[in-house]
Amino acid sequence: MIEFGEYNNIVSYIKTASELNNEAIMWVYSYKIDDIMFDAGCANARNELKEYLKNVNIEKLVVSHYHEDHFGGASLFSKDSLIFARPETRDVMSNPPKLNEFFQWAWGQPEPVEDIQSIPESIMVGEMTFEVIELFGHSPEMIGLYEKERGWLFSADAVPLPTRKNIAMPEENVPMLIETMERIHKLKPKVLFDSHRGPIENPSDHILKRIEYLKNLQQKIQGMHNEGMSIQEIEDQLEIVPPWYMDLTEGRFGVDLLIKSLLNEKADSE
Repeated sequence: MIEFGEYNNIVSYIKTASELNNEAIMWVYSYKIDDIMFDAGCANARNELKEYLKNVNIEKLVVSHYHEDHFGGASLFSKDSLIFARPETRDVMSNPPKLNEFFQWAWGQPEPVEDIQSIPESIMVGEMTFEVIELFGHSPEMIGLYEKERGWLFSADAVPLPTRKNIAMPEENVPMLIETMERIHKLKPKVLFDSHRGPIENPSDHILKRIEYLKNLQQKIQGMHNEGMSIQEIEDQLEIVPPWYMDLTEGRFGVDLLIKSLLNEKADSE
């Protein structure tokens, strides 16, 4: 599926998703300003995205990180556009891992992408200058684009979708995610261009709710751990209800992964 919209007559957004009973499973947003696009959507919307690209000029595609819902359509750009990504993301994009059945259904299997460039420190779009900023935590190398004069931050997945994050992935560093959200909050962005919620105006409270929840959860988990409780005992005590699909991810998501990250990792971990 694909849908389109605009924000402030300057930013266009392209929403892609897999379809179930004529409904989107979960939208992921790509953003376009002039001839630059931030992220490329999911592979299951390739046909619709291909039709869209016939009618627009994209000179540069910037990929935020290596998860398949953000670069799944990138192979459609390779002949006509410069594609920019960080080293770890470039490696995955050039040789995408084979997704299991659930993730092929949810997002689609990306095709390999060639000729990926290193991301510069900043990107000019007309009179606007977008600083490339590190938003590590959700993935080890995720980046965003920040336009200081307008207070616009294209934040990818730096701010969790749910208010109460209850699962994590093996590569997530949740303390670093908290630190990244705190840095974002200090920037005082006027608009957060989120990859799953769309543009969020005046996002201070939105960000603070997620920081507060994760910090309180971390304190609670550390207290249980100091009492000698195991990871499984902590999980049982928290009574966190995982999403219906978690077992289908075959270990790519887990409540235990969230607990382990909050216990064992530091914000300055590599």
